Amino acid sequence: MVYATTSLLLALTALFLYIIQKQSRRNHRSQQRGCQPPAKLYSYDPFFGLDVTLLTSMDIPSLSRHHEKLGKTFEVNALLGLSEVCTAETENIRVVNTAGKVWGIEPFRLPGMEYLCGRGFLTTDGEMWNHSRKLLKPTFSKTNIVDLSPLSKELDKLLETIPANGSVIDLQPALSNMVSSNQKSPLHFVTIDPVLATSMDFLLGVLPSDETHEAPHTPSVFIASFHDAIFRTMFRVLLGRLWALVPKAIYLKNCKISHEFIDFYVGKALESQASTDKYDEEDLDAAPRQSMVRSLAAQTDDRVHIRSQIIQGMLASGETISALLGNTLLVLSRHPKYWEQVRAEALRGGSDLFQFDALRNSLRLYPVFPVLARVALSDTTLPTGGGKNQDLPIFVPKGSTVVMSYYTLHRDTSIFGSNVETFRPERWDEIHPEQWEFLPFGGGLRACMAQNKVLVEAAYVLIRLAARFEVLESGDEVPWKGQLMLTCKSANGCKVSLRKRGGTAPL
Repeated sequence: MVYATTSLLLALTALFLYIIQKQSRRNHRSQQRGCQPPAKLYSYDPFFGLDVTLLTSMDIPSLSRHHEKLGKTFEVNALLGLSEVCTAETENIRVVNTAGKVWGIEPFRLPGMEYLCGRGFLTTDGEMWNHSRKLLKPTFSKTNIVDLSPLSKELDKLLETIPANGSVIDLQPALSNMVSSNQKSPLHFVTIDPVLATSMDFLLGVLPSDETHEAPHTPSVFIASFHDAIFRTMFRVLLGRLWALVPKAIYLKNCKISHEFIDFYVGKALESQASTDKYDEEDLDAAPRQSMVRSLAAQTDDRVHIRSQIIQGMLASGETISALLGNTLLVLSRHPKYWEQVRAEALRGGSDLFQFDALRNSLRLYPVFPVLARVALSDTTLPTGGGKNQDLPIFVPKGSTVVMSYYTLHRDTSIFGSNVETFRPERWDEIHPEQWEFLPFGGGLRACMAQNKVLVEAAYVLIRLAARFEVLESGDEVPWKGQLMLTCKSANGCKVSLRKRGGTAPL
């Protein structure tokens, strides 16, 4: 008993001395750089601050509530773990997004995502990231983006399944995965979402409806397995080392199915050599339309690397579009006058696809990427947020995380007005945010490559829905709550009812 007590006291003493020494070294390095610490958020977990991380994932507005109390920049107090700085300050966000050699994502994304996603533009830094980005660039050329025929074909099928009699349905599953075939519930209908189907065409050169089932799994099996694997992968990233305690059989099975399905099309692309025609890298918009798998096969024969880019491309494009559409339709269903405005534009011929303020204001209220984190790859500083007046530089040790809250940034009353929580698209006639004040798709070196594709396709789906259905109404009054994985969707779905009354546009 005495031995155990003595050992415990020694361990606690060693821990105390470690914490004091760690803080002393950090203070010394901070003072050398003329920095001052930011405001502190004292978490319930004083050692690693895990409760703040978990709460942010489950309750996105919680981060904004902390900013309201502590200011635009604060630090989560962690006695043992590396520091986590949360910021909604535009100058800090600019620096983190533009100093590529100093800030990265690989240390916290790769360990959790590599098994499913491999190494690519979403999981690596440095030369590997540059290489992946270069390989993917031809796929996002104007030629590939403006061709909406695959999306139109799949959307035609979806439109026929949506009841037009005012029945309440949940549109979000149809915009994100294969939904239940249970015909008894009015909240579900059977379809493959047109966005994901189009993403499969964009990435693999195959539409699920045109599949001849040569692959080792059907598209429906792949889609169900892929979405489950995504969910568990994001859970794995969140848990970190605690993932070792979680049963893994289902996760491994769904990763295997996803890999086998994509590997089949990678093999076909490499065998056919259909994409060996050379294109001018300086004039990508003149390149012929081709799927991502064929574009990659024309540049490398590394099968695993191609598969990794396909999976990461599917995450970046399909998930982003479905999240944007789901959030937009939800807020439009609760603001009928704006649905009427969108419908008027659709009946006039669609106008410019990029000019839908409804999409822009939805992205402001509910960003597809509400928070983005970066890791300091070396000792560095943030330009502001330290000291009593939060106007001095902050020291950020190597390995520390900076969490950029775009959800909070887009609610800055000095930029967007006092009624920031109100869905009011016309505010864009009155305000003109600068580059680092409105970042719906991130910014700088890692800005979302698919953002133009996302906007075009989301606007097109919105036009088609508005042209077909005169009335869009909310199916519930549940407040919006975010479900944060790679992107942010409504955790409660998109329960709406649609009705026809008058004529529809010839779309």
